[in-house]
Amino acid sequence: MTTILPAGPVLTAPRLGALALAGGRHLTHAYLRPRSWADRWQFGELDITTGIYLITDRAGRLRWLGQASRLDGLLGRLDSHHVDPAKRAVFASVRVLHLTDRVPAEALDAIEGRCADVLDIRQYMRPRRWPSAENWLALVA
Repeated sequence: MTTILPAGPVLTAPRLGALALAGGRHLTHAYLRPRSWADRWQFGELDITTGIYLITDRAGRLRWLGQASRLDGLLGRLDSHHVDPAKRAVFASVRVLHLTDRVPAEALDAIEGRCADVLDIRQYMRPRRWPSAENWLALVA
């Protein structure tokens, strides 16, 4: 199976600032400075279990927007991407919205969907898909 990695927008300061608001009351910390993909292990030191992550290429274009909420945490989720040669070839840096550990699944999906809407990527990064942001405000306020 071939991994499709469409290129999204460059993550500018205004776009990143708006992303931090997507987590609402569930946001613990926004790590919006890019960390090298090779240094993603540093997130393991922060013990992040739940979050939204944004991965960019060397040109700063978004290549992946996803969520982590699992026993092996954010680092385990990022490492699962690293085994894919197509992703490893283009992934250059990662940013994270660290969310509280017990975010309800519906709220986590809505936060990821809100991030996709803020970045306006639903049309531009097809065939990738993201959850709906319906009821986002009610779920994060």
